[in-house]
Amino acid sequence: MMNVLPQIYRDELLYSVLSRYKRMCGMQSRRALLKDVYGESKMLTSIFLPQYLERFRENLPPYCKITVDELILNHTMFPFYTSFFSKERSNSILNMMVNGCGKSIENLVGFSGGKVKPYNRLRYCPRCYSEDIDEYGESFWRRLHQVPGVLYCLKHETLLESTIVPSTEKYADYWCADTDVCNATFKDDTYDERIMELNWTYIKNTMFLMNGDYQKKELPDIVDFYVDRLREKGFASANGFIYMNDFVHQFLQFYPSHYLSLMQSNVDENQQANWLRLFVRNNAKNRSPLRHLLVLQFLGISAEEFFHDQSILGRISARVNHVPSFDLEARRNAWLKIIEDNPGLNRSQLKEIGKGLHTWIYKHDIEWYERVTPRVGARKKRTPVIDWAKRDDECLELAKQAVESILNREGKPIRVLASTIRQEIGVRRWFDSRKLVYTRQFIEQVTEDIHSYRIRKIRWAIGELEREGVNVTVYKVQLYAGFGGNNKKVAELIAKVMETSLA
Repeated sequence: MMNVLPQIYRDELLYSVLSRYKRMCGMQSRRALLKDVYGESKMLTSIFLPQYLERFRENLPPYCKITVDELILNHTMFPFYTSFFSKERSNSILNMMVNGCGKSIENLVGFSGGKVKPYNRLRYCPRCYSEDIDEYGESFWRRLHQVPGVLYCLKHETLLESTIVPSTEKYADYWCADTDVCNATFKDDTYDERIMELNWTYIKNTMFLMNGDYQKKELPDIVDFYVDRLREKGFASANGFIYMNDFVHQFLQFYPSHYLSLMQSNVDENQQANWLRLFVRNNAKNRSPLRHLLVLQFLGISAEEFFHDQSILGRISARVNHVPSFDLEARRNAWLKIIEDNPGLNRSQLKEIGKGLHTWIYKHDIEWYERVTPRVGARKKRTPVIDWAKRDDECLELAKQAVESILNREGKPIRVLASTIRQEIGVRRWFDSRKLVYTRQFIEQVTEDIHSYRIRKIRWAIGELEREGVNVTVYKVQLYAGFGGNNKKVAELIAKVMETSLA
């Protein structure tokens, strides 16, 4: 059981709370942290959508009264990623987070199949970080800063910065928001006023979603809502038929192309199956909350107005009883002739040859059509065999460059580990493949043990203090290097390094 829990800040990710707990307890091992927090050392973890939260709550100190629902709604990304899900689907994911499901929840909310991806590194606002240090003596990871498409800190109107901390790895370590990773300097805005204006509205809508105070809607009702608003703006007929070309064209006039690129939502006006065309149709495709907010903003509707508006009309269908006006046998013979004259073609190709005929038979004689029309699947191209020797050479070179970059980086030193090498390159765990023989050997050789890393960090701190003209003492080095002032072992090590330097 945990004997203490750090103060939980407003909008702080649970991951951030656990990272600060790990530092508070002086833990070096991720497994030790998981054992302490969940009672189990081997398990899937997630920065955005953590699981087994009931088990976590049971391990909290007796004085801690926080509930699982409070943790999920106020300290995870659940409210954002499930905002446009049905109540049933949202409750299903909520239950998985409470009790665990043994598989990645991220895939269920569209991380893997969707085109809109979360930022793969944790982000922060330099001004928020500076204020946190002044007020609390530490900083933390904010939920809002991790939302896809959020470019600015709404409080300070400054651009957010990326860190080296990975956000989507299943076995990521727990990193605090400290000077090791939050070391960017303030810089001027690089986007024009239109992009800033659009993004501020997006962020305000995102904040409403994160608060979670609204009634869920079913997907058909959401699509019908869009149809109603498009009808009001003249982009749909009275029956709800959408003038798709006009809709797409005006959408692209409203949003600058560069902004859509930043929002991972480029639209090709000439593509018949672009995401915007599919978005306002009733289909089972996963829709990112980011794109919902883009469409709502284009329609001039806030997220709050969307969820509180319950008046829906949608499409109006007119029922017509069609009576076949052709001779059935003649139609059948004509279709058989097309099949006979074009052996080896698949159904789509046959349809192109006999467009009107295909439509008629498919509508009025579907059972016969299914029996006689061949299914010819296109042969899939074989996946080329990977040349592992060549890839090993390429990865080895990348690893060497990454290590050199880590060691020569300005600011507080970063420990050379397999994980930090991967982070520097920007790759995931496939980089640890056993088939990359020489790359693995190199990484094992250059990996720093904790003692060597501390010595390097201490020497850096001494050098920085000397450059600033500060009288170097063990205690000042200890604080400057980020070890805190109470670690006796580190203090003894600093003293030895200082003696060696003076000698």
